[in-house]
Amino acid sequence: MEDAVEQLDNLARSVGECTRCDELVASRLRAVPGGGHPHCTVMVVSLASDPTDEEDGGLAGESLLADLAEFMPALAKSRDQVYVTALAKCVPRSDGAVRDPLPQELENCFPYLSKELTITTPHYVLTVGEETTRFLLGKLFKNRPFEPGDSLELKLFDNPSFKVVPVATPDELRERDPKARKEYTERLHRLAQVMGL
Repeated sequence: MEDAVEQLDNLARSVGECTRCDELVASRLRAVPGGGHPHCTVMVVSLASDPTDEEDGGLAGESLLADLAEFMPALAKSRDQVYVTALAKCVPRSDGAVRDPLPQELENCFPYLSKELTITTPHYVLTVGEETTRFLLGKLFKNRPFEPGDSLELKLFDNPSFKVVPVATPDELRERDPKARKEYTERLHRLAQVMGL
């Protein structure tokens, strides 16, 4: 385990020193590394680092994990089995306003996520949001396992090393009607049991 901790520490330093995206480097307070158990059962991947995590000096996804725990409490209860990260390690901004990451920014950050996957060896990867899911599935599978219009939420994509499970963002879930939200929460509860959380 110490080897994995050391590798993640070295990776966090590399993320902090990254200068691949000029606009992000110029506007960031700091890059936000992933964090959690070095040999996790579940890795949670969001699209981009959250400004709250950047300001607090925390690790990627701490605020996301708190939001997700509203619908999937097992994530918070099993924090010692979870690693949380983002595709874009910097908070993307243009003219001071937070925005979605650009495709090239995601490409520039993907090698860091790839190393996180190699080091932590998760059994499951929860991709949060449609854009996160489509990008990651496109990188992990030679032949994309979905069609452009397919709904991907809560489908299981079996990669040789781990299973990818797309989930809705907390904001998307809050916008759904109470019945749909309740059904989705129940499905997340069953998913947590399958994942051993």
